[in-house]
Amino acid sequence: MKKSQVWEVDHTLDDHKTSASDGGPKSDVDKAAVADVSDLLETPEEKKARKRSHWVAYITMFVMSIGYSIVLTGVWPYLKIINGSLDKEALGWVVAANPFGQMIASPLLGWWGNKAGSIRGACITTIICFIFGNALYSCLYGIKNPETAYYVMIFARFVVGVSSGNVTLCRSYLAASTTQKERTAGISIVAAAQALGFVVGPVIQAVLTVTVTETSGNGAFTWDKYTSAGWVAAILGLINVVIMLPCVFQEYPIAVKEQALVNKNDGNEKPLKLPKPDYLGIGGILFAFFFVLFIYVLLEALAEPFVTDMYAVTDDYAMVAVGIALAGAGLVCVGGFIGTTRLAKIYDERKLLIFLGLIPEVIGTCLYIPMGNTPIQMSNCSDTGPPEIFSNTSLMMADFTLPTFPPYGSFYSSLLREDSVDSEGCTLGCPTNQEWCLTVPQSSLAQVLVAFIITMSAYPVVNGLTQAIFSKMLGPRPQGLWMGVLTGVGSFARVTGPIFVSYVYSRLGTYYCFGILSVGMVLSLIEICLLYKRIVPMKIPRYNEGIDNKIAEDEV
Repeated sequence: MKKSQVWEVDHTLDDHKTSASDGGPKSDVDKAAVADVSDLLETPEEKKARKRSHWVAYITMFVMSIGYSIVLTGVWPYLKIINGSLDKEALGWVVAANPFGQMIASPLLGWWGNKAGSIRGACITTIICFIFGNALYSCLYGIKNPETAYYVMIFARFVVGVSSGNVTLCRSYLAASTTQKERTAGISIVAAAQALGFVVGPVIQAVLTVTVTETSGNGAFTWDKYTSAGWVAAILGLINVVIMLPCVFQEYPIAVKEQALVNKNDGNEKPLKLPKPDYLGIGGILFAFFFVLFIYVLLEALAEPFVTDMYAVTDDYAMVAVGIALAGAGLVCVGGFIGTTRLAKIYDERKLLIFLGLIPEVIGTCLYIPMGNTPIQMSNCSDTGPPEIFSNTSLMMADFTLPTFPPYGSFYSSLLREDSVDSEGCTLGCPTNQEWCLTVPQSSLAQVLVAFIITMSAYPVVNGLTQAIFSKMLGPRPQGLWMGVLTGVGSFARVTGPIFVSYVYSRLGTYYCFGILSVGMVLSLIEICLLYKRIVPMKIPRYNEGIDNKIAEDEV
């Protein structure tokens, strides 16, 4: 019989098998492959080293995410110190500079990794940029001109963003160094590392806010609760450079070996030309990935000014409160990624994406829309005495979130005092230039907490599964450039999120802000449902006996 090329769905949503197409292994090689294909492709020592290399990728992803998030809650008060004439719109451009740099660099770094056949050189180069950018951010007190300091801050964040484009390399390496059976777990863990970095950053800033109570040094080498965040990130970067050295990190692209084994078992060792990806299905996955990351990043960027506006508290208090909340969210995310990995072995990943990810995200996002009737406490710049009215929600938040206890009781008391004034002598609350605060009700603490818990619980499901499905839809090809596209989409979400906060939130308010987000999540849910049958792993070409060319062409 003549051999011909046919198409079969590689059911990687189920347990991976490299058996013959008739459903039963035809050789001892097949029988072993059904158990664990990696045992046929590497020695136990090589497998151990490959797993160790995965941890290097996870740590790199974690550190790069910290570089973005560690300054999020502290950048606004820091910015007001170096240039007191700026408003929240200026904050948006500072925060957006980081993901903008990542968006530009990600495809280029993916291409670099593909061409070099190794990610080490690109990773070490970008981590050095990471160290430089964070150190520059911490030296802004040495710039005397406030306007220049503002633009240097934007440049420093842009450099850190360019460096964090190496998350593309981490994703592509995980796709290349895992078997089909391992891929969902590998991609989910690397997504968890990124999410954990996003939440640990604000936690570090919160800890520094509590512990760094005095300023030391002067000029460019000032150490305080804001500049210390940049120095901590730079130190983490130095550690990351060390673990990227050849004595620790070695690369093992097992995916190519796995596909070669599949071809050999089918009776043909000649490499097969892979089909083009399903661009419509991939586009749907990217759209959902964009919106869930957009919401996640927006909540991080919006958290500090939102808390100060809604509940009339100080910047320091907001940083600590947000840090505690995000720490809890980090634990939820880690648990969510672990749970998703295990559930994906039992249930269809697409169903998990819809019912445990997108639907809860829609519900949680809608719950952020204000529904009460309590007025927002407005800032008063003509009277520096205590505000006349404080909402019950504000007091409840203070009591619930930050109890006073040794050894920082006096510090917390200073954060919670209700008669505090800002640097311009205005009482706390929503600034008068945000006129929507006069007509929009306050978001109750209970409502915000429920919405926060739901969205943070659903985030790891959507984030991890969209990345895993995306990788499987690409098939066993070098994925550096494609992962650059995925990272670029995520970066675009992190660019537009802070700018969205700056303009939509500050000018139009919470109704428009969370209303638009809710519409976006509903659209994501609808398009994933419509594309349900297309978001499947790539149909891998296989060689089989006894099927003529006409049947093969019909199945294509």
